[in-house]
Amino acid sequence: MTLAITGLLYLGMFALAAGMSRHEAPLLAGQARLAALRQPAYWGWGLVALSALLAVFARDGGQALVLWFGLVPFVSAILLLGLTYRPAVPRAVVPVAALMVLAAPFL
Repeated sequence: MTLAITGLLYLGMFALAAGMSRHEAPLLAGQARLAALRQPAYWGWGLVALSALLAVFARDGGQALVLWFGLVPFVSAILLLGLTYRPAVPRAVVPVAALMVLAAPFL
């Protein structure tokens, strides 16, 4: 469950950052023309809410919720430092986060 929460939270925060006009070009790198990426902030809020719901209704309940609140600054720091120094880093973590979400049911 931890992998899914982490992956969804990262994807959501990435989409929220990509929804800001000043971060759209470095994060999306010219892929903003795709129909699914026209309003990334909507996707971002949905993914962040889904990760929070997953943490609330997880089997270990309280621990998963504490994990979620701890992951928020961690994920934000990856995005913030990546945007500051090398925007390719947050883009490179997106496939890893997607694999985390897909692999979570099997681990």
